[in-house]
Amino acid sequence: MGIETLPPVATSAADALFPKVRQRVLAVLFGTPDRSFYANEVIALAQSGTGAVQRELAGLSEAGLLTVSKQGNQKHYQANANAPVFAELRGLVLKTMGLADVLRAALAPLAAQIDAAFIYGSLARQQDTAQSDVDVLIVSNTLGYGEVFGALEAAAVSLGRTVNPTLYTSADWTKRLHDDNAFLTRVWRQPKIWLIGNEEHIDAAST
Repeated sequence: MGIETLPPVATSAADALFPKVRQRVLAVLFGTPDRSFYANEVIALAQSGTGAVQRELAGLSEAGLLTVSKQGNQKHYQANANAPVFAELRGLVLKTMGLADVLRAALAPLAAQIDAAFIYGSLARQQDTAQSDVDVLIVSNTLGYGEVFGALEAAAVSLGRTVNPTLYTSADWTKRLHDDNAFLTRVWRQPKIWLIGNEEHIDAAST
């Protein structure tokens, strides 16, 4: 009797770099670096075991990636903005294990109808605060706002942030860029976190 073998599971960049619990802890702390969390908050938000999260918090603190402060009898943990790799690590968290992954998963059922989608604005520039909205631009020739809002609604609840989608057809996108539309020109020149596609996908859809 033969042994059934399962197909290999694709490994994400985050899985290749970090253990799962560390990914979740980093996503909590570096996803919202301007606030601190006490240990029980991190455990709840990371949806992981107490011991595993506490080991990660201790290791990340010892490495200088987190700051630790005492408030009463509780320790509060916060991403260390002065760490030499803070910007690079936060960028990696946003693009892989953090906010971008949540939005990417939310848009996945509509991906066949999307030429390109990316995050722009303060979050892509890493200048956001906990209150900042998430600005997402989508290029699609078939989707309407109702479908996009419906797909992103659960993600907004999960992230605890308002997600603001802006939707263009490929023809409208191309025309506005060629006409030097002030908004699109500014968006295009600033940093972006790609969710679906890339510059080539937009160019191909526009031709």
